[in-house]
Amino acid sequence: MRIVCQKCAAAYAIDDKLITAKGVRAQCPRCRNLQLVRRDPSAVPAAGAPAPASQPAAPVTLTPVSGAAPADDLFGDFGAPPPAAPAPGAAPAPKPARGEGRSGSDLFGDFGAMPSPAPASAPPVDPFASVGTPASGGGGAGAEDPLLDFLGPPPSAPQGLESQTSRPAKPAAAKPATSGCRVCQKPLTDSFDQALGICDDCRQPGSAHAPAAASRPAAPAGNSDFLPPLGGGSASVAQASEPTPGAESRSGARVPISTDIIPDMGPEPRSGLRASSPQLGAEPRSGSRSAPVLVTDGRSRGGKGGLVAGLVGLVVVGGGVGGYFLHQQQQEASRRQAGPPPVAAIPDAVQAVLPRWKLKYLEIPGTSAERLAQGQQQLARDERFAYAEAEESFQQALVLDPTSDAAIAGYVQALALGRGARMDDATFQEARALLSAAESRSGRMAPLLLAHANLLLARSGQPEQARPLAEELLARAELPDAQKAEAHLVLGRTWLSSSRELARSHFDSAQKLSPDIKRLHYYRALAHASGGEYSAALDTLRKRLETSPKDWESLALTARIYQEVGEPAEARKLYEARVKAEPGELRALLPLAMLRYQVEGNAAGAVRDLRALMKNRARYDEPEVAEVLVHLAAAERTAGSQDAAVKSAEEALQLVKGLPEAHLQLFLVALGRRDAVMARTHLPGFRGQLEDGALEKVLEGRLLLLEKKPLEALAAFQEAVKLDARRLDAQLLAGVAAASAKRREDAFRALHQALQSDPLRLEPRPATSAYWLRPRETVEGVEGAILALSEGPEDPSPLLYEGLLRFHQHQFDAAERHLRSVLEVDANNAGALAYRSLIALQRGAIADARRLGERSAAVGRQMPVSHLAHGLALAEARQVEPAKRALRDALALAPTLLSAQARLAQLESARGKGVARDTLVKVVGLDPAYLPAKRMLYLLER
Repeated sequence: MRIVCQKCAAAYAIDDKLITAKGVRAQCPRCRNLQLVRRDPSAVPAAGAPAPASQPAAPVTLTPVSGAAPADDLFGDFGAPPPAAPAPGAAPAPKPARGEGRSGSDLFGDFGAMPSPAPASAPPVDPFASVGTPASGGGGAGAEDPLLDFLGPPPSAPQGLESQTSRPAKPAAAKPATSGCRVCQKPLTDSFDQALGICDDCRQPGSAHAPAAASRPAAPAGNSDFLPPLGGGSASVAQASEPTPGAESRSGARVPISTDIIPDMGPEPRSGLRASSPQLGAEPRSGSRSAPVLVTDGRSRGGKGGLVAGLVGLVVVGGGVGGYFLHQQQQEASRRQAGPPPVAAIPDAVQAVLPRWKLKYLEIPGTSAERLAQGQQQLARDERFAYAEAEESFQQALVLDPTSDAAIAGYVQALALGRGARMDDATFQEARALLSAAESRSGRMAPLLLAHANLLLARSGQPEQARPLAEELLARAELPDAQKAEAHLVLGRTWLSSSRELARSHFDSAQKLSPDIKRLHYYRALAHASGGEYSAALDTLRKRLETSPKDWESLALTARIYQEVGEPAEARKLYEARVKAEPGELRALLPLAMLRYQVEGNAAGAVRDLRALMKNRARYDEPEVAEVLVHLAAAERTAGSQDAAVKSAEEALQLVKGLPEAHLQLFLVALGRRDAVMARTHLPGFRGQLEDGALEKVLEGRLLLLEKKPLEALAAFQEAVKLDARRLDAQLLAGVAAASAKRREDAFRALHQALQSDPLRLEPRPATSAYWLRPRETVEGVEGAILALSEGPEDPSPLLYEGLLRFHQHQFDAAERHLRSVLEVDANNAGALAYRSLIALQRGAIADARRLGERSAAVGRQMPVSHLAHGLALAEARQVEPAKRALRDALALAPTLLSAQARLAQLESARGKGVARDTLVKVVGLDPAYLPAKRMLYLLER
């Protein structure tokens, strides 16, 4: 078969018998180039021809032949297998002329050719010798193309299918010279030479016109073949699978095998030891391009295989890039399909309030974060109206974002600080449920713990539950100073009723951490007031008002202290000063009207002032106008104008739906009119809203009595006594309810307990209140039921207890008449004598009071009220020591007689203020609403 040297383009003949199935190494006699020669797969061996035996590792002698590659097939030899060797003994063909082995139409025949370096001392080694070595016993496509052998057959052809026959070579016409060599100016007729701009002679290393070797870059050591070797070879003919280390000079022509479709990866060294792994480096391009190895019959078989391999390479590279982007798209699609991370389900407590609040706020401007920030700003103002505004802002924030636990914390905080004890049970339980839901989602956050502690202090009245929460907060080192101050403030409030020193200590710590807390001065003043230090409390508040005259909370507390210690005139001066500084200020004008009808007893004057405020109602907001109308209704009802009171209260309800103060006034009007239906309508409007749970039970019992349900009323009154044992009115009403039910024993048992209670204190009353009831209003209109239990004229008990009821109604004439009737039947009735003594004191009949009291104490040695009446009469008669002994006797029998303790302390103050003060402080600690003791303490300090 004929072959062409890949280096010098010399044509030779080689015996087919010398070529094994895997190919042999053949050495060119001219340039000593070694190349791989394979059997022509298209040649059909003769029948019975013996297979060529393995040859020793010696170079095969090549016989030169004449001939050239097809001139017009630019890619005919692309990856073509080597031709078959010529027959043994054939004469070598003469060396073809320069450029004879290339067709003139092969534009890229010499593209990238390299100059031949100096001959190496070691035998040359072809670095591509083992690339594409066919498998043993080859035949077919895999044996013809090294890259196809590596990659396998194309997808469209079955495994092992013979490749298609090469298309026949076409003769090409020579092209005229269009340019000259840039070195020797020789006309260039070859397309490749024209593309390079240099002739083949000048590209040869030995040419006189060849560029100097020093100008060429030195080839780096190592092998930069990008395909790993499939085998090796020696300097002589050997099996392609046998590796032969060595160096090969890459001078001469370059063989365009099928791997040439892979782009050049950089300079490629061609000398030195063959590396075990490919190394990319610089590739010298000097020297002539090696001629392609041709098949003698002129058919090309590697063109399509190389094209397929190139396409496969492009597919692999493009597939890798496309696969990466496809993977990214799939990940993005998965994320979009998965959607946002799952949001925790909204707790039931939050779902329970959302529908109601959504109806309340149909249109909410802004975002949840904006509503939250506004609520925080309103909380920071520390004002009564600001707390109500903050409550609404936090509700709106939670409606916009049901997952906002910060909104829950702010809402409960505003609720606790704003409503305080006025919070109803339903709202209190709802707030606790919201806190539990928030803590289950966010853990024990500091704002949640603070809100929980303030809620417990405002409603439950059990500081032991709030104290651990504040202590837990203070144990956190990372807690900000503002929240630490709030925690100290909570702890101080928990100690107000039991340890004034601890309360003051915590308030001092809070002031150091956050001096701007307005409530701090308020609670510090409360600490002084709880200890009976009213002068100190007033001084603290006065200093605060000097620096901040518009601190209405401090102003209101100062006025309240003055009222509690019996100085309402001082309170009036405070508010009048504010009105003078700010004319038309409702927060000063409204308290002045309240003083008139709640403290001074001037209901008509209060009505006049409140109506004057209503003339300027356009200056105020609707909630403020509603508050004025409620007080107007209370003042008109106190003045006896029931119809006007109803009109004012109903107008207030039109402005603010569900206003509990207005519902209370309408309920009391209906109760006075004995209109059970109307009263029942308004009872739910204030239930749970009053600051006194026992009072609510008393009012409910009164309605049940009106509805002719005495047994249910009895249960309500008994519940009121359990809630607050100080409520003598509940004890009396329990007796009335039992009497109405014709239960004599139960009635007398309840009334006897009332007889032994403190006669100078019917009910605990605040100095002023938005939920106004007239004094003794709870026991009005129930007279006569006890007398119905009488069994005859000789039965003194109904008369005695009826007289007791009339005494507490301040109907002294009727009470005196009933008590006289008792003494006519039982002259030594200690109870009747004691209360007649007290009536005499009320009328100023000191002598009669002393005489009756002495008789009562003589016959009722085991009755505390007898000794109390006697001691009070002696005190008014200026008999101090006998009065002290009588009062001590009363306290020995009933230590809870606060009136006895207060009067005894007043008598002992002449000898030593310390003892008197301790006694009065004890009284105030037992009952902060006992105003006579506060009055005495204030006088002692002055």
